[in-house]
Amino acid sequence: MLIISNKVKILDIYAATKYLNSFSKSGKPVNNLLRFARIMRALGNPQEQLSFVHVAGTNGKGSTVRMIANSLISAGYRVGEFTSPYIRVYNDRIRINNVNISDMELAEIVTQIQPIIDDLCMDCSQFEISTAICFVYFAAKKCDIVVLEAGLGGLLDCTNIIEKSCVSVITSISLDHTAILGDTIEKVARQKAGIIKQDCPVVLAPSQKREVYALMYRTAMQFNSMFVTPNTDRLKIDKCDYTGNKITYKNFPYVTAMLGRHQIDNALTAIETLYLLKKKGFGKLSYVHIYNGIKNAEVDSRCQIIRSDRPFVMIDGAHNPDGMRALADFVRTVPKSPKIMICGMMEDKDWQTSVGYISRYIDKAVCLDGFAPRTVFAPRLAEMFVSGEVSNLRNAVSRATALAGTDGMVVIGGSLYLASALQNFST
Repeated sequence: MLIISNKVKILDIYAATKYLNSFSKSGKPVNNLLRFARIMRALGNPQEQLSFVHVAGTNGKGSTVRMIANSLISAGYRVGEFTSPYIRVYNDRIRINNVNISDMELAEIVTQIQPIIDDLCMDCSQFEISTAICFVYFAAKKCDIVVLEAGLGGLLDCTNIIEKSCVSVITSISLDHTAILGDTIEKVARQKAGIIKQDCPVVLAPSQKREVYALMYRTAMQFNSMFVTPNTDRLKIDKCDYTGNKITYKNFPYVTAMLGRHQIDNALTAIETLYLLKKKGFGKLSYVHIYNGIKNAEVDSRCQIIRSDRPFVMIDGAHNPDGMRALADFVRTVPKSPKIMICGMMEDKDWQTSVGYISRYIDKAVCLDGFAPRTVFAPRLAEMFVSGEVSNLRNAVSRATALAGTDGMVVIGGSLYLASALQNFST
């Protein structure tokens, strides 16, 4: 249990949540990590007590984090896991051995850091505060290792306050957050490469654009970091459809609980990361632990089937062109008709290109807005589909399931915020 000074009144979870929500998602723009460094120094630099796997990328971060964390847990390690954004509750993003931080522990840590934030840094972001909370919590709980997902970019992301990592992991990279990270794939990749550390190995996910591969390789060489990428010549895909994935990699079989061809790339990235960790002191890891960790890894709203029939219903957080293309590839394999999509997207994404990838596989779209700030106006979104109509959050699910009937499917997608808003849809 964390110790809070008796002079400080402990906030309850409602007051703590209200305080967290008083900060914006991005805070005042930064061009260095000095702001967050001041906060961590005032907290005693708890991150220096921890070992990390640091994960950056455009798509696939959350799934790869979960596969790595699950495998380490299977081997008997105490594993912290930090991801974003949350889907069900704020506590989702800070977990130890697949258990969310409790409301009481969250309230205690917010109580601890509030005077420091108020004194030093009222212009910081909610993400910076969340990252500070995770470092304090994981250090207090003496985690053996933390699988740490970067928020935005890498180089200037506050998670990059860590000075070393056991392994740096770069997942799939594509254009996203271009106003902040840059308008070319090279600029985005340069920001992601910012998590590569001196003498710390880096694993790059497969299926990258050539310029991404070249930049990552050069950066790794500059930092004397071992550079590893999965050898797809040694990959055999035994099955990849809406019932699951089975692969053979380097003569060993693996199964992914999460669906879609893209999850095979995430699994390969996790496998290479875990075998590096085995060589770097996590010797209890074995093939069986890795197999079980990947097989049992699940993340809400990643090609997640929430009803198997009458109608088939799935939800996915795809919100950019590469993510929506992966979702479209999956939807194409599902032998259900008609295919109805509940779609809502954010204006700061390339939503036109994203919808272009999936619209050809959708018979009817039910479009909505208002589930988060800066959503695309639903009538504009509906115009992007062959057949589209407008609904609201309250009625979208019942309307879509009625359109799908007993033989069709419903796809919920376009934003993780939409996935979160529809979290209570159940079987």
